[in-house]
Amino acid sequence: MRPFTRERLAARYRYIESLSPDGLVWELVRRSAAYREDYVAAVERAHEPQPEAPLSLYARWRLRFPGNSRHDR
Repeated sequence: MRPFTRERLAARYRYIESLSPDGLVWELVRRSAAYREDYVAAVERAHEPQPEAPLSLYARWRLRFPGNSRHDR
């Protein structure tokens, strides 16, 4: 196993410097356990006759979904 070095860590995350603001936000949000829980709840609801993402995805995470003008503000 290679030893941990600061340079190795820096190289691994260097791509973050090239992300747009939206890309950086997504990179951080997707790592959140709370977001992943909300996402699982949304996926489970997607099989309902009239699926609708939970309000937490809109309000808590400030996400907007294409084609859903009610939340596209």
